[in-house]
Amino acid sequence: MKPLYLASIISGALLLSACGGESELSGTPTTAAYEQHIQALLSKPTKVVYTLQGANADVPFPTFALMNTVDGTLEIPTGGNDALSNPIAAMGQTDGWSTTSPIAIKFDKPLTSTPAATSVTMVKLTKGLTSDSPLPEKLLTYGVDYVLKTQGTTLIVIPLIDLTGSSEYIIAVNNTLLDANGDSVGTSQSYAALKSQTKIYSEGSLATVQQVVQGVEALIHAGSAGAIDPNSIVYSTWFSTQSIGATLYATKGMLAAAQDPTKSYSDIWKGSANPNNADVNRIGEMTFSTPVDLATALASDDNFTTYLGLSNDTRNAVIANYNSVAAGTVSVTKGTITLPYYLETGDSWNTQPFESGTDSLAITKSIISDSAEQANFAAQLQANNINPSTFLTDPESLLADLMGLSFTKLDGSVFDSERIVTRYSPVPAVKSLQDVNFLLYTPTSATISGIVVYQHGITSAKENSYLFATNLVKAGQAVIAIDAPLHGDRRLPNGASAQRDVTDYMNLTVLPVARDNIRQSMLDIMTLRMALSTNQAMLRFIDTPLAALPSTITTPPTFIGHSLGGVLGVPAITQANAPLNASVDPLFRFNRAAFVNSGGQIANLLLGSDSFGPLVTHNIALSAGIGYDTFVNSRACDQFAADPDTYFDSCLSAFKLISPIENTAKILTTNTEFSYAVQTVLDTADPYTHASTLKAIATPVYMAQVKGDGTVPNNVPGYIDQGQGVSKYVQQSIFAGTEPLAAKLGLTVVSSSQGGSAETTPFVRFSALGQHSSYISVQDTRAYSDLAHHQEMQSEVSSFIATGTALISNSASVLE
Repeated sequence: MKPLYLASIISGALLLSACGGESELSGTPTTAAYEQHIQALLSKPTKVVYTLQGANADVPFPTFALMNTVDGTLEIPTGGNDALSNPIAAMGQTDGWSTTSPIAIKFDKPLTSTPAATSVTMVKLTKGLTSDSPLPEKLLTYGVDYVLKTQGTTLIVIPLIDLTGSSEYIIAVNNTLLDANGDSVGTSQSYAALKSQTKIYSEGSLATVQQVVQGVEALIHAGSAGAIDPNSIVYSTWFSTQSIGATLYATKGMLAAAQDPTKSYSDIWKGSANPNNADVNRIGEMTFSTPVDLATALASDDNFTTYLGLSNDTRNAVIANYNSVAAGTVSVTKGTITLPYYLETGDSWNTQPFESGTDSLAITKSIISDSAEQANFAAQLQANNINPSTFLTDPESLLADLMGLSFTKLDGSVFDSERIVTRYSPVPAVKSLQDVNFLLYTPTSATISGIVVYQHGITSAKENSYLFATNLVKAGQAVIAIDAPLHGDRRLPNGASAQRDVTDYMNLTVLPVARDNIRQSMLDIMTLRMALSTNQAMLRFIDTPLAALPSTITTPPTFIGHSLGGVLGVPAITQANAPLNASVDPLFRFNRAAFVNSGGQIANLLLGSDSFGPLVTHNIALSAGIGYDTFVNSRACDQFAADPDTYFDSCLSAFKLISPIENTAKILTTNTEFSYAVQTVLDTADPYTHASTLKAIATPVYMAQVKGDGTVPNNVPGYIDQGQGVSKYVQQSIFAGTEPLAAKLGLTVVSSSQGGSAETTPFVRFSALGQHSSYISVQDTRAYSDLAHHQEMQSEVSSFIATGTALISNSASVLE
């Protein structure tokens, strides 16, 4: 694993080909004279660090200059290491910049500690600068959309609201920013060459860059209604943000397209979109075993002890409790659902991300800009019964027809050899089918009024539903639960699973695979939801415990996700409920959703977690080149091995104590750099980036947290020393954790002093006596200190799922 060094990834690499040193800008200038205002900016003692060329090339993120102009992905110089284990290369698997990460702009000397609000201007554009006539759409507001801070020589733009996905933004820094001595800042030679109106590059690699910079400055002036004088700008750029949820939404579209009587799954996932010839027409098939009483099912289900790490004594206690309060009322049916698997299961299971089932539309558009290639492409379309005119006017409408086709250029080479999944090629190829086991809980004799899809947390398994499903069944709900990929029954033949090693799922080495483990999990939820309706419509629930299930079209299923289950659930429910087509939307719709102890902005959430922060930090530090690997290899941490729960934190703290200030800074810096890469890769599938849409489509949501949750943090305030608990080597993030997600969803805060006893969109804040998994079962099995919390959580979620209103006790004994 190679962490991202933001301060040096450009150094030593050429940003633009054919560029020489600082004094040898490529292209042909018309004059060497700079305007007086540019000369004034160049004379300032403190200048922006912006160098396009040579060994010291260094350009701030984000920027259009580090994007591939053909396929629309990030293209940051990798120093020759293009393996996806290099986080810089991994960022190249995204179709734009992060919508949630701060923007850091370096200067060559220290800056004021109180940057003026007017120092930075940000504007959202109607379209990119390579399009015709982009216009300012929205001037971002300081204190509402972003704030500024400085850290030494770096100006940091901190978003207060995430940027819109698949959008275009421009940003400019002007000379109202002061340095530490109170002098206004200036610009660099590289930026001056681009800014100058009298030194025009008519050809060469800088011509386009100069046109963009001058276009940005003009649009900043227009977007600020003339408030920002272009002459005062010391740095500016344009950048595109990545798509949010495009793969989930487009894949849903293909699943929906297959419901057309004239199409089948094999009409869509064909050719290169189904490279292993999986029998995709089996997608969504469900099988059911004979129902048995819950006590009988649990007594014979060894998965309960194998995957949950629970003892036979615990199993016997659950059975005894069930027999005492609900004997004979809950039936358990085991079965399977056939789901498409878009990841590899062989040797490349942890190195190969999704591969697109189509050629990139962006690449195709670039190739057919040549008239001869366009004619060649049109002939290939016609050979596949596709109208070339339709492709030119509305290519997205042909996605189902284009799936699995591979087009070739006149020289015989393929259009798109990489098949990166982006907004221009959003649907992954199916690599295999998996018959995924499920547990189904139904009332033995009572009426079923609805069905709940349940998703467990990380390192857990579907069998933890034995611990609480009875409460939902009492409320008239059937409950169906599957394992997330690489969990429980879905371990790979080589033994890979989150139970074996959490990083098998949370892949810290190849970030695009980590992202796609998450997206696979989300697509599983969406496909399961669809299958409930398609099987019901085909009368396949007759003679099963779901025979009397109300129509899943008129009474849509609900969803419960705990921990990771909620992290997966927010994007899955968002895209399942996002409008596609009135005729198919009901097949995917969820009625409401409960997310218990979940959160957003995954990268900083993990670093701010007591449970996962030390593990993640340890793995990053081992490969960061900061001396930690040598320290660990010297066996300095062997003394901590007896306690695996605290090993990583203790080892990191021991390393830190060798040189407290220096080593703390090293760990924090490498974590910050790595988290930038992680969040850039994950933004497209992050709960936080989906929350606005989920709110906008008015899906009712319940959320809950326990104060001081050690697994999914309530929030991430920043660095915490071990003396205050588990060390947190993470920068403050206002987007990370449970509370920011609940706030973005617009939920009503409920505590012992806030909110009502009956809420339809509550965010319930439980007191610290509760624990991360108190919703699932009582965690304090000696003193039962969280028993009341467990009972209250179960009651609230069950009432919300069954009726849409959570019945809440506002007692201070359980709530904050």
